[in-house]
Amino acid sequence: MKFILRILYISITGIFIFPVPSNADEIEHKFFGKVFNEKNIPINRAKVTVLETRATFLTNTKGEFVIENMKDGNYTLSVIAVGFKAETYNVEITTKNESGEIILTPSNLEVSAINVTAKSSFSNSLTTPQSVYSVEGRQLDRLRGQNAMSTIDNTPGVSTLTTGAGTAKPVIRGLTGQRVLVATDGVRQEEQQFGDDHTVEIDSFNIDKIEVIRGPASVLYGSDALGGVINVIRSKAPMPQPETPKLAGAVTTNTFSNNKQDAGNLALFGASGPIGYRGSYDKRKAGQIRTPDGKLPNTGMTETNKNASLSSQGSWGNIYLDAFSRQFEQDLYNNPNQEDTPNGGQTYQRISHDKAHLHTFLIFHYFDLEMDLGYQRNNRREIEDKFKLRPIQSALLEPTVSDFDKAYGIYQVSREPTKQGLNLFLDTSTIDTKLHHKQTGNLKGTIGVSGMNQKNRTIASEPLIPNYNLINVSAYVFEEYKAGDITLSAGARTDRRNVDIFNNAVLGVNQQTRNFSANTGTIGSVYRFVKQWAIAANFGKGFRAPTPFELFSDGVHEGSGRFETGANTLKPEYSNNSELSIRYATSKIQGELTYYKNLITNYIYPDRLGTFDPDSGLPRYQYRQGNAQLTGGELAVQGEVLTWLVLNGGVDVVRGINMKTGEALPRMTANRGKAGFKFVLNSFFPKYNPYIITNAKFVAHQYRVGPQESTTAGYNLYDAGFGFELPGLGTGPDGERSTFDFMGTNLTNKAYVDHLSRYKDYALSPGVVTHKSLSGHVPALIPAPLRIIRTKYPVPRSPRSELGLQMIQECSHAIIAPVHPTHTRQLLVKIQILPDCQVRIFTMNFILPSFCDKPVSGLQLTSGEAFWSNRSWQQSKLWLCKIK
Repeated sequence: MKFILRILYISITGIFIFPVPSNADEIEHKFFGKVFNEKNIPINRAKVTVLETRATFLTNTKGEFVIENMKDGNYTLSVIAVGFKAETYNVEITTKNESGEIILTPSNLEVSAINVTAKSSFSNSLTTPQSVYSVEGRQLDRLRGQNAMSTIDNTPGVSTLTTGAGTAKPVIRGLTGQRVLVATDGVRQEEQQFGDDHTVEIDSFNIDKIEVIRGPASVLYGSDALGGVINVIRSKAPMPQPETPKLAGAVTTNTFSNNKQDAGNLALFGASGPIGYRGSYDKRKAGQIRTPDGKLPNTGMTETNKNASLSSQGSWGNIYLDAFSRQFEQDLYNNPNQEDTPNGGQTYQRISHDKAHLHTFLIFHYFDLEMDLGYQRNNRREIEDKFKLRPIQSALLEPTVSDFDKAYGIYQVSREPTKQGLNLFLDTSTIDTKLHHKQTGNLKGTIGVSGMNQKNRTIASEPLIPNYNLINVSAYVFEEYKAGDITLSAGARTDRRNVDIFNNAVLGVNQQTRNFSANTGTIGSVYRFVKQWAIAANFGKGFRAPTPFELFSDGVHEGSGRFETGANTLKPEYSNNSELSIRYATSKIQGELTYYKNLITNYIYPDRLGTFDPDSGLPRYQYRQGNAQLTGGELAVQGEVLTWLVLNGGVDVVRGINMKTGEALPRMTANRGKAGFKFVLNSFFPKYNPYIITNAKFVAHQYRVGPQESTTAGYNLYDAGFGFELPGLGTGPDGERSTFDFMGTNLTNKAYVDHLSRYKDYALSPGVVTHKSLSGHVPALIPAPLRIIRTKYPVPRSPRSELGLQMIQECSHAIIAPVHPTHTRQLLVKIQILPDCQVRIFTMNFILPSFCDKPVSGLQLTSGEAFWSNRSWQQSKLWLCKIK
């Protein structure tokens, strides 16, 4: 702990002592860009991101954008617009301001070109060795589910292990739990993920993008990334821009018919001066799940989430502080056939999770410095029965028991409710520092160090795991070399983990220290042998240290319905994963075919013993270890057959074998196929961007199961939906419009059992579900202040006329030109902003015309009207009227 505190102190002190790089002697320039389509028509609301600085800009109605505060060097711009294929554009800034035009190709495919999770820098599907999938924008709006992880269910190689509607754990290529690392903005989530019933504590709202990397990523992320990484990029405060309003808002709601679930989210955001801010609140409540055989009792849930963030950016880089707090409660439907759980019992879990993240990105001449500081607290409670008096129910109903004994029993049960059942507190502090050295010749890369301190406290009557302190330190390097059409990447990492275990008499654990260490690495290559084609090969070695739960657990785990016993002799897991992919990407067709093989030594798994605990009546499980092998493949393809029709399909297959026993690994995803049609009606209603979508999912029967695991039959499911944009209600900080989506799943009310449902042994999966979602962006409640800016160009003479000037970039800026009067040396100019985005400019006797020019920095005013007087008309200048 002292080590981590020392690192945090040094890091935070460094940020405040040296908050920005010293580049005073460098000249700052601007880049004036325009974004057009192939017909030379400007594209409005295109999102332009400078990958090196992470700064984001939006184009105006003329397709224009301006990037200020740029220093000499090479930059890469990512350009994304709805209805177009995402592109990257290379810019070289020298000793003068630069300009350029970017042309986007129309495309209705739903694929994001840029990701940051797979490598230490931005990349796309044709430049990174590992398989990456991402969801954002309208696709995210459409897929947003009842929890964060259900959004990516059924994507290639990804599924979810579910416990009712509220709990979903990601499964990547047959691996789940603490073999799949989940992070928010690159900072790992730590929330007692040892249980199959433990969900990822992230709300489904307040998400901008989800990136999934399939395959081991231990070099960049350390332990627990054997199967892959899911990085959730959260909605945060907008970086201050001239067009950012002082205050705007967004309202999002969704409903699910099956369990009468309702949810709503309210967000307020904006910027004042150099600071951007955002705050949000959402709540979700659901009742019992309905299947084709009827309702499942004790399957309701509630959750509440609060979020707040601050941000700032400049030529020095950017910084943001993001924090969220989550309260989640879910009822757990246990096997109703067991004697102690009539009608599914009354077991439930209550979890709170708080997380804060400070991110800084500083730009220097030869390198960029990125630092992430994180703190999170997770409190997990699992309680046998909502009815707290049930443990003494028989005594209360027994006539021979005295009133005094009954009262004393009630007192004993009620006096300390927090010490009943399972109650765990997990505090985690993390620090990640990355130095990204800029490209030298054909080489660029990252050097990083990471630290984590974790403390677990067990305070209730069912300890399950002992108290412990954990410290993990690591260092790594990741480099990329590009030679023509071939990109090579390699990385290495070393980790050291120390775990201090404390005495626990109930578990029979004595105080001790466990030490683990690991060296991992990766090597990969991408050969783009044709512009549209690439072949990628990747090999990675990952590791996972055994958790205190797997080492020392000994007791009832209410959430999973087991009596679980650990093994303190377990060794770390090591994976050796090889992968080969071939990819094709154009504006009309995109596809990827992948084969992988993953050999895991010392694979840790719970082995069902076939006996039951005499007190709880739950089945007993013992943790064991042996080698395992997982093999499989994925095919994903989508194509724009016509301008209004997009087809998509895919297949993913996985097979896992316990090489020690020769048996199948438990809970392997069944082989799946999918096919879908998307009808895009932009040609008929271009203002609303409507769509109609139909999907079919084909799941094979799963007969390769682990010992004493039940098989499941195959099934087919059919979905359909539609959606459109709602213009006129304002736009979000990234230019996104308000939207409405409707989706129906399992439309035939098929009776089926999902092999990855924890209820599969005694309940069907949900029947037909209709899902409605509305995302509304409230126009600026407080607009940006008026700004008047002076330029260097002479004033042309103009006739007297009245001006009705449509402002550029949705009321963002306009330029006016005062006229040189012949009858006086003094001129009074009045500028007025009208509600319909019109600008009116008045002199004492007439109204002036205007024309456009490049903006520059200047004087800022704070009202909707401004007066200006100039006594020296021989030096008249142009003036820019701008909404900041």
